[in-house]
Amino acid sequence: MRRVTMIAVLIMLVATQVKAQDTSILSRPFHPSLKKGSIREFLEDLAKQGGIDVEYSSTFLEIKKVITLNGKEATVADLLRQLLVNQEVKAVEINNKLIIVRANGTSPQPVYALYGFIKEDGSKEPLINATIRESATGKGTITNTYGYFSLPLTAGNHTLLVSYIGYTTKTVDVKLSGNTRTDIPLSLNGIVQEIIVTAGNSLKKGTGANIRTDEYEANNNLIGENDPVRSRDLQPGVINIQESTDGVLVRGGNPDQNLFLLDGNEVFNPTHLLGALSIVNKTSFKSMMFYKSDFPSRFGGLISSVTDVYTKDGNMSQWKGEANLGFLAGSATIEGPLIKNKTAVMVSFRHNWMSPRLKLDQESFSTRFYDFHFKITHLLNNNNKLMLNIYNGNDRISVKEDYNNNLQKWGNKLASLGWNHVLGPRSFVNTSFNLSHYNNLAGFQYTIYDDSTSFPVANRVYSTYSSIAHYNLKTQFEVYANNNIKFNFGAKAAYTKIKPFSIDISKEFQEDIGDFKAITPLPFMDYTLYYENEININHRLLIRPGIHFTTYKFRDYHFSSFQPRFFAAYKINATQQFYVAYNKLTQYLHLLNNPFLGMNNMVWVPSTRLLKPEESTSASVGYTYKDKTNTTVSAEVYWKKMYNITNYVDGGNIFSNDSTWEENILTGKGWSYGLELLTEKKLRKWLFTLSYTLSWNWRQFDDLNNGRKFPYKYDRRHVVNLAVAYKPNKNWDISAAGSISSGDVFTMPEKIYPDFDNSQHIIDPEDPVQTYRFIYYNSALNQFRTLPYYRMDIAANYYLTTKKRWQHKFTAGIYNLLGSASKYNYDLQASIDGKFNVVLSKNKLFGVSPFLSYTINF
Repeated sequence: MRRVTMIAVLIMLVATQVKAQDTSILSRPFHPSLKKGSIREFLEDLAKQGGIDVEYSSTFLEIKKVITLNGKEATVADLLRQLLVNQEVKAVEINNKLIIVRANGTSPQPVYALYGFIKEDGSKEPLINATIRESATGKGTITNTYGYFSLPLTAGNHTLLVSYIGYTTKTVDVKLSGNTRTDIPLSLNGIVQEIIVTAGNSLKKGTGANIRTDEYEANNNLIGENDPVRSRDLQPGVINIQESTDGVLVRGGNPDQNLFLLDGNEVFNPTHLLGALSIVNKTSFKSMMFYKSDFPSRFGGLISSVTDVYTKDGNMSQWKGEANLGFLAGSATIEGPLIKNKTAVMVSFRHNWMSPRLKLDQESFSTRFYDFHFKITHLLNNNNKLMLNIYNGNDRISVKEDYNNNLQKWGNKLASLGWNHVLGPRSFVNTSFNLSHYNNLAGFQYTIYDDSTSFPVANRVYSTYSSIAHYNLKTQFEVYANNNIKFNFGAKAAYTKIKPFSIDISKEFQEDIGDFKAITPLPFMDYTLYYENEININHRLLIRPGIHFTTYKFRDYHFSSFQPRFFAAYKINATQQFYVAYNKLTQYLHLLNNPFLGMNNMVWVPSTRLLKPEESTSASVGYTYKDKTNTTVSAEVYWKKMYNITNYVDGGNIFSNDSTWEENILTGKGWSYGLELLTEKKLRKWLFTLSYTLSWNWRQFDDLNNGRKFPYKYDRRHVVNLAVAYKPNKNWDISAAGSISSGDVFTMPEKIYPDFDNSQHIIDPEDPVQTYRFIYYNSALNQFRTLPYYRMDIAANYYLTTKKRWQHKFTAGIYNLLGSASKYNYDLQASIDGKFNVVLSKNKLFGVSPFLSYTINF
């Protein structure tokens, strides 16, 4: 029903447009909102209020000439007669547009492409999603992930405004007499600016969030370690959790359903500290896009969200660096030219330590992690660029408890070789070869007791090792047919080899993977083709249809998936927009977490005949409001259905047999729906962001809960996030970020009674007294809810620039100011008098943790 409603709305929008096209533009009724103004202002009013595209060149049209109307205008033609009087021009209708040309011209002005790259001045660092627009008409575009743009314009003189957040807006004058290459440098100004784009270019291209990471230091800090990826936690529909592969859940999805890309390369576990910190070092970070509502067709592989992170290419003109020293870790990045203006290198490194202050709170917890990132960029010529990326990172965590110990080791190795090529004035291609390798070792130590004396007699360590290696070759094309139509298409071939679980049982923790027994690998292949159009039907309506096709092969199992994608945005007026999105996605990997083997025992397994690929279908409808006072409001309702999601068979253990592991996995359904609200207000010295999520998240398995649906483990009904930043002057800024949400759901027996008649056969046959055991009765799964979650972080920064132009930043703050738990566990515990009590434990990686850090840019 929801799909039918969405399609009906879109048909109505398109039908309205078609009906309007049946009437001559010049004869359409129009009453301007202005009585006096420049020709440019009247034409902008015609675009805004009338939804009519007007193209012209300031070469032969006096756009600054002031006109006073006589009040008798009733149609578009009436208005143009007064605006164009005494000017040697005429209006021509072509493709539902008005094009103003010279009066003695027999045809409209030819259209040429202005193309090139927008880069940071000096360093030549490409700027992602920078805006370039023509000041006279408001038509424009944004750069892609490599800083490239192509903007079709009529022949003649044009004035362009080029802008990017944190950079000085630049005015560029160009004269087009043919396709023209122009690379535009922008200079840093240190001031975060919000760009308000005028008529003709403010339609949303999609709902992906271009997340700014430096406005809420409190939300990004983990014990003084600035983590830019944590900024996405402020987004509605996102829940931050620990002890998972990515640290987040998005719109009711599982932790393994979030695609994380680092410079275009897939990362299978992009976190340190069991999900508390990302692998992205702030000193090497450049930009991040986050998708959860609509998914461009180039993305595929996982079904809940996409986090697309890019790091610095390297400074092409001079050597620069940044270093950070905090309570949790130290990091440094250095970048500069090997060959000036031709070859640049970037090297980044981070390593943690446990400070004495943290050891006071975490006596049973020890951790070690590091990141190393190397990138070299070489400009072959103006049209070709090569990039080599290498990343290596590892974690080792040890947790000692009263009755057992845990050891966890994991790491990522990434490598990619990319080639950017400008095919021509209207086309761009990027091709890359990528390697991603992830390994995970988990050990669980337990004690064996003597039955007669109850004394410990031996220790045993049960360890597992798993790994996944992923190789792919992909190419992506962008073709700008004209100012209204853009084509995106590409292909990918991928090979993945999984070693799902190798086992070792010994007296001590085993960290040498060569000692684990060999296991049969699980390799598979998949191939992808995608195609997408961006179509501006007119000034008010944009549609972006696309298709993502994949075919998959594992042994003798084949599967093909057609995944339609659709996005449409309709501009109500200069400040309001309405949009819809529909997506189908497929995931061939399943992440399994064995509940019997301690912390973070996760393994990836492929889809098989028994374990079908996971799929999701989602739809959303949204509204945005954005005005010139820097007030932004958005609201979105969404619905998502998931198929073939996984759970364990009760009592099953995939680690027990490498040939029957599929039989210990259940597959079922999941669905999520809700409302997301986001508002942001900017003042001269203040910045406020408030988000709210109302959601319902369900699961259903035929063999669980008598086949009835039950709430997902992280079904948090209400989630509120608030962030505030205050900058009293150029040297200081203060920020605070807080969150409160409903608790998670859990299962606990509602009744406990003795098994007097041995109906469950749970009496110990070797017990001479034949002590009875207890039967636990649950009426449903996840029928109870934990306490609400809440947390708050605060931070303050002081900035200082020395005579050597070195920039210093001193940061102080408190992480987890309220000492909140990150996880609640409820259990039944027997007391001496034979009663059972509900015991609550509050787990937290770090308690109330004051921190200091120092950053220097040189």
